[in-house]
Amino acid sequence: MRLFKISITIVVNLLILNFSVFAQKRSPILQDKISKTVTFSDISGNLTVRLNYSGGCTLDKIIVKGIEVTGRGNAVFSGFRSGNQLFTSKQCVASPVITITDHSVNVDAVKFGNAAFAIEEKWTFSINENDIQWQVCRQYLNNGTIDDNYFPCWQFNSMETWDGAMLDNGGVAWNRFLNEPGDTYGANTAALTFWNRSNNSCLRIMPDCAYEFFRSATFSHQKNHVFSVVQSSSAETINTKFGLRRFLKTGQNVFAPMTVSKSCVSIQYSLKALTYDQEYDRGVLKGINEKSVNEMLNTIGRYGVVDKNLYGSNGWRTGWAVLQEPWLALFGLAIDSPDFINGFSQTLEYERDHAIMPDGRVLPRWHHDSTDAMPNTFRADGFYECQWGYMLDSQPAFAINVAEQFDMTGDFDWLRQFKPICEKVLNYMIKRDSDGNGLFEVVQNTYKEQKGTDWLDVVWASYEVASINAYMYKALVRWSELEKLLGDEKMSDKYRQLSIKLKTTFNKNISDGGFWDPDKKWYVHWREKDGSVYGNNLVSVINFLAIGYGICDDANRKEFILNKVEELMQKEKLFIWPSCFFPYEHGVGLAKINYPYPNYENGDLFLAWAELGTRCYADKNPEIALKYIRNVVSRYELDGLAYQRYKRYKQTGAGDDILSNNIMAVVGLYRNIYGIRPQYNRLYLEPHLSTELNGTQLQYWLRNQEYRIDLSKEKNTINIDSFSVSNKHPFSVNAKDNELEYFDGNDNAFSLKISSKQLCRIDILNWGKNNRCWMETGKSSKDNIHHELYNLDAGAVYQLYINNKAISKYTASSAGEIFFDCTIPNSAIKIQKITESLQTKTAQ
Repeated sequence: MRLFKISITIVVNLLILNFSVFAQKRSPILQDKISKTVTFSDISGNLTVRLNYSGGCTLDKIIVKGIEVTGRGNAVFSGFRSGNQLFTSKQCVASPVITITDHSVNVDAVKFGNAAFAIEEKWTFSINENDIQWQVCRQYLNNGTIDDNYFPCWQFNSMETWDGAMLDNGGVAWNRFLNEPGDTYGANTAALTFWNRSNNSCLRIMPDCAYEFFRSATFSHQKNHVFSVVQSSSAETINTKFGLRRFLKTGQNVFAPMTVSKSCVSIQYSLKALTYDQEYDRGVLKGINEKSVNEMLNTIGRYGVVDKNLYGSNGWRTGWAVLQEPWLALFGLAIDSPDFINGFSQTLEYERDHAIMPDGRVLPRWHHDSTDAMPNTFRADGFYECQWGYMLDSQPAFAINVAEQFDMTGDFDWLRQFKPICEKVLNYMIKRDSDGNGLFEVVQNTYKEQKGTDWLDVVWASYEVASINAYMYKALVRWSELEKLLGDEKMSDKYRQLSIKLKTTFNKNISDGGFWDPDKKWYVHWREKDGSVYGNNLVSVINFLAIGYGICDDANRKEFILNKVEELMQKEKLFIWPSCFFPYEHGVGLAKINYPYPNYENGDLFLAWAELGTRCYADKNPEIALKYIRNVVSRYELDGLAYQRYKRYKQTGAGDDILSNNIMAVVGLYRNIYGIRPQYNRLYLEPHLSTELNGTQLQYWLRNQEYRIDLSKEKNTINIDSFSVSNKHPFSVNAKDNELEYFDGNDNAFSLKISSKQLCRIDILNWGKNNRCWMETGKSSKDNIHHELYNLDAGAVYQLYINNKAISKYTASSAGEIFFDCTIPNSAIKIQKITESLQTKTAQ
């Protein structure tokens, strides 16, 4: 009897299990006609929605990964506001009509409004394996003006329901910065990905790609602590209501009223539940808190996007975008998100068209009002000259960001569009070398004029400024490379010669017209027209620029500077580098905030040049670089880096502004420690690891391809598509359509191309011009692996060895090429030159 009961129990459980699986597969639509609700889920069961059509039409419950995010009286609804009147789908004019099929729910006659203006909508929900499609067909029944357009409005249960939303304009609506009731942020954005780190869940709301529409979203902290998000679509540009402000503390609308005409509009949203740590998986980051690094990049890193076309190092609460910052393109290297990278390309295009004057002058700042502007310089689009002086670092910064953005995108057509404007921008500065010594001068001649000129804007650097000349050196070197790439040898040579001249003078002793103080053994901040020098106080950014940008290539100078900096850091036990280690001279900066030392730009801790600092240390002392990266990560875990700067003595956050460039230490982690350096035609890898980072595995996206990068001190491996390449030395790869290109070191041209339809692993053993050796592992001996070797001596004879056996001899073509096929699945391949070319012998 007991056995029978057990058998019956097993059968029942199996039936329940099978029914459950069957139910999940079919994703049943459950209608309760009494309460007038319809509940449905995606087939995977990760997202559940309840439609309530009693007296109106709303989504009154949404469950993401088992967690209710909308409910308890909060709902999703459609609607509009006209003056003080609110009309929504929560109170329809008549009862909606519901039609249900196997995998869809249709709602007709969702009508709301009044005699003056009304809207009728049809909602269609289509259930798929991993998402729910929600189509809203809206008919404007009259012409009219809408003060607030809910298309739709999402009411989430609290401000803690989500940490925030990542936006497809590259930015983020971080709820940490919507901390008080009334706080509201609006942006031109379409797709939203809400996430909650502690729940490991996401909700992605993706509208269709209807390019004829302008999209916006507004994020509000309501008085009852409900998190309200309003999406809107319009055939006309969506303008801001209060000047150019995107953030308000009053709870008012960010966007101006919109005019609509009698018409039909259809928007389709894809609603999808995701797992946060899978969707934003950056790999296994040994020796550092990978969850914190991920969160930093998704929050403080994205926060600098004020809106579409407005990227900077500040953020949307205070509403600045500063064009003086040559590191902005590097944000994308670490954030590693297609929407962020694409958004910054669009930003540079926007700045090209709006922020650059006819003479090539780059207006250095954008703000939502004129409070920071030099009188009579603020433009209607928000760009202006800074009140503190002419910030000439905006000139090279623009050119550098274009160059480094090209590294990320590899888009030649895009780059060609910038050639004329970058030449004009650089020429604006090139003309400023009035004495012909190779250094480019700023507007003012002396600190006594009390005007700023670089990122340390209230320090009165003047005449020949080391920071601006360092940026110009970088810009000239990069654009010399790019001009050559674009086929303009003449302009390339011009920039190269100018960079050499600048570098030579920069490194001269201060007594000879340069920036080097041989007694103190560091670089000074500026030289005035009368030859006097100022900022002789070990300014961090000046000395990091000289080393990090390659201006200082004297090993002894570099060693002394970096050792001195670390000695002083240990002495004070600072978690990150200060603006300067000793006081600026009296009176050379804005008195009320820079003195007494240490204060503000005269000694406080700024994180903007943390990437540059790690760049300087990474080659010889990666442990030091990693220490400061960890310090910043720890500080994020403590306070979210939600400050402008940190005070020198207490190392506590200070300042009204919040700087997104506080992320630069993590940029340094990716660029200088992990060694990820995207180039226009390849992914270059040059790690500088400390032992505890061994075993790091990075998931990295570049130009629509996913890479897995395995790092260790012994060798490093890049996995892409069906290829795997390993080397203990720096190298680059590119792969496409069953072809792999291998670049030795940081060469611009590949020296090996492999074509294979099977999995293929390459381990580089030795790589020279006359002797190349690698291990090659394939999966099958039936499929040929085609090899092309480049950059060999034209006409020379080479012997091919496979597993130490001589196979064939090849004569390199006039272009230095050899082609051969190999069918052995596991082999040691060696190609060695055995005779010189006839041309070489004749020359000898």
